[in-house]
This record gives sequence, structure tokens and C-alpha cells, in this order.
Amino acid sequence: MVIRSFCFVVMAALAPIAVAVPVTSAVVAKQAQAALEHATSSDGPGAVILIARGDEIIYRAARGSAQIELGVPLQADQTFRIASITKMFTAALVVKLAQLGQLSLDDKLATYVPGIANGETITLRQLLNHTAGVSDIVHDPQPGFFARKVDTATLIAEIKKREPSFPPGTRFAYSNAGYILLGAVIEKVTGRPWQDALRTTLLEPLDLKETAYGDNARIVPRRVAGYTTDNANRHVENASYINASVPAAAGALVSTANDLLHWMRALAQGKVVGRDGFKQMTTAVANVPGASTHPYGFGMYIWQVRGNEMVGHTGQIDGFASALAYLPQQDITVVVLANDDNFDARTMARRMAAIALGQPYADPVPAKLTEDQLRAFEGVYRIDDATTETLSIKDGQLYGQRSNRHAVPLMLTVNQRLYFVPDELSYFTPVRDASGKVVRLDYFEGGDDPALPMLRVASDTMPL
Repeated sequence: MVIRSFCFVVMAALAPIAVAVPVTSAVVAKQAQAALEHATSSDGPGAVILIARGDEIIYRAARGSAQIELGVPLQADQTFRIASITKMFTAALVVKLAQLGQLSLDDKLATYVPGIANGETITLRQLLNHTAGVSDIVHDPQPGFFARKVDTATLIAEIKKREPSFPPGTRFAYSNAGYILLGAVIEKVTGRPWQDALRTTLLEPLDLKETAYGDNARIVPRRVAGYTTDNANRHVENASYINASVPAAAGALVSTANDLLHWMRALAQGKVVGRDGFKQMTTAVANVPGASTHPYGFGMYIWQVRGNEMVGHTGQIDGFASALAYLPQQDITVVVLANDDNFDARTMARRMAAIALGQPYADPVPAKLTEDQLRAFEGVYRIDDATTETLSIKDGQLYGQRSNRHAVPLMLTVNQRLYFVPDELSYFTPVRDASGKVVRLDYFEGGDDPALPMLRVASDTMPL
């Protein structure tokens, strides 16, 4: 069993494209509203979107229900679980404690938390950038674990049972457990629960009154309910319960769109960990396998949107999906908060960033094909030595399946692109030989250049 992820991973396109065209706030607001209305319904789970240039909010809106059963509409000032955006706060606190001389980023984990495999060689720096090799795989899951209120000692005891994923510093692999351990380090250094240290050291000085530990029992004004949606059937259910103590320093915070804007502005302006600290947080770890695919610093991804750098984090937890992103060169901040764990917050953040840049992504227009025409795409396409993409048809629908992951529906558009359904910017462009056979798929991650060529290596299909 794999501990459920508190974050969607967003991959980066690397090549720059045309410079953004200046765009007015009115145009941004109009296009952003259209994207929000396309992605949500007025009576189901919804989202809050915020776009700002500098300190000026140029678009802020909410659509959907905060509480479906009671017919309560979403409002832009309401409180959401932010899941793995929490990691940005945890990382900043560790960097701050290092600046205060209370720890060093090159300290060994075992100095603060003994008994973890490889703890004598794992550094706090490696925990911050996900190169420590701390596994998220639980071999003996305990029934009801996610619903229990647990303390840090219980979480550490669970992590101690796990075998390392790899030797420290030899690979990048996203690890919630690594950030839970950072929470334990904070507690050892400060002598207080990690969330209390965060509140007094960072949140209160910045007057972030609506960002807090998401205690399930506490009455939180304007806190919205979380849902899960079956996108194929549009069936909505209340999300599964997960106690905030389980994700802990990896994903336990709640916040609002306004607070997250102020947090990101303060962080980027050097008001949290200084400009040097912010640079550390936004400098991607290098020279290890996996690092170039998922560029990551300390608690922050480093992405590219329309050829422009964008930094931040995304989050997903039962009932909620979120994204917080910042474009340093343009001083643009984007916040996405949704109360549906199947909402594609990462794609929405990219869409909003592209709109703010004046380079919006086009809406795909589906083409009508027969099943025989779709069969031309069936096959196995090689991504790298360990990974393939298999295209197959089931009940007249074309699907793409990457290695052992779940199959995802694909839609062919009138301009011969294969998009993921329902709203994924990434797409494939089929390349055919002289006979018309598809021999390669060019993959455009995030809808931007450069293309990743994927050669067809087999005509056999794998059952979905």
C-alpha cells in the first residue's frame, strides 16, 4: 500500500517560446471567468481562483458549492485544506531555523530523529528536496489509520518500519514521509509541536490569521466541505475522512486564497527567509536521476509555463485539490483552491498563468472518429528504458496508460492532437509513416515545447 499522496506532481516544459503579449486586467478576468465556468458547475463542488500582479488582485472569484447538502455557495474568502502546499511552509520554517542558528541543513537526521534507516547519512537538505530515499510505502497498513488522531511518535514509529527507497542523495522521489520527519526535527529543535512553531515563527509575524493547522475538531469559520467526483459519471460523494494529524507537516494546513497570496508575496520579497533563502527554496536539485523530470528545490517546484519560470506547489488530499504558483519575472501570483479531490488544480493553475501572461491555451475541439480509425493509434510507445505509454480502446473510447498507472481517456482533436480527458493541457501528436501508420507519438508536457518523442515499439495492446 502507498500512503496517499498529498500532492499532484507537475512536470516542466523546458524550451522558451514567444514573449508574452501585454494583456489588460479586464481581458484576464474575462478569460479566467470562462475557464472557471468551464471547469465547475454552480451546484456541485467548485473552486476559488485568484490572480494577482504584484499586490493588485486582478481576478478573484468562486463558483460551486461550499456545502452541497445545505445549498451554501462558495465564496472567495472561504477556508480550504491546502494539502501539500503545507510543504512550502514547512520548508521555509526549516530554512528559517537554520538562519537562526538552531540547526544546519547539512545536519544528519539521526541527530534529531534516531532509528530511521540511513538516518546517520540522510541530511535535512535531502529531506527538503526529496532525495533522502525515505519511502511512502506501508507494508502492513492498519485499518482506520487515516481516520485516527495520531501523534508524531506514532508517525515516526510507522516510518521506522520501512525499507529505504534508495541510498540518500542518489535519486529524486517525492516523499510525504520525509516532510513528516522534518516536522519531527522542528519539534526536537523548538520543543513545541511543529504547527505551534510555524504559527509563532512565521504565520503571526506575517499576520496570516487564516492559515493554520487543520484540526478536524476545531470550529473554523467559513471552512468548506470536501467532496470527491467521478468525472466519468459526474457522481459526487462526500470525501473520505482523514485526520489532519496523519499528513502532519507534509499536508495538514488550511488557508484562504488571500492568505496564500500574502504568503507568496512575502516569501518572494524576502520577508520570510530573506532573498537568499527564497533562492535556496527555488533552486532545483540537480545531478540525480528524476530531478530533471520534476525540478524541485525546498518545498517548491520549479516549472515552466509558456517559456516562463513559475515556482510553487500543488496539493491533493481527500476532498480538496489546490495550487499556489508565482512567476518571478512578471510578479504574477496564481491561487487555485477546490473542494473536490478530483479537480485538476495543476492544470487550472497553468491555464490561469498562461491567461495572465497573455498566452492562453486553446480549448481542444474534439474530432469524430470511428472505432476503426481510433485503432490506428493502438500500440505501445516507449518513453524511456523503464516506462511506456500504451494506447488501447475499450467500449469505443481510446485510453492512454503509462506503465502501471491507471488508464486515462484520450480525445483526438480536429488538429490531430490527443488530449487527456477531461481537461489536461498535455497532449500527444501522432507521427505517421508513408503508409499512414502511427510510428511515433510526440508528447508535449503541459501543452508547451519541447516535444518528447515516443517511438512505437509494439503493435500489441495491453488490456485496461
